[in-house]
Amino acid sequence: MTRVTILLTLAGLAVLFVAYAQGVHAIHGGSVITHMYWATAAISLVALANFIAVAHLARSERMIQELRALCDKNGIDYGED
Repeated sequence: MTRVTILLTLAGLAVLFVAYAQGVHAIHGGSVITHMYWATAAISLVALANFIAVAHLARSERMIQELRALCDKNGIDYGED
């Protein structure tokens, strides 16, 4: 999950650079629609990466809670930050 999030974030960053270049090109008479397509793709990739990161965090939190419950049940110290 972490690798997927990192890859999607890097892909979104690369697409964002292309969208920026298309925006500069649009200022100088290029196609605004092309810029909007690239910008939409960048936003979509970053939003997907964030969704996966939040889902991963929720899963990790659930696993930590289960581990703490097992440690409490068996009398093992788990330490707190």
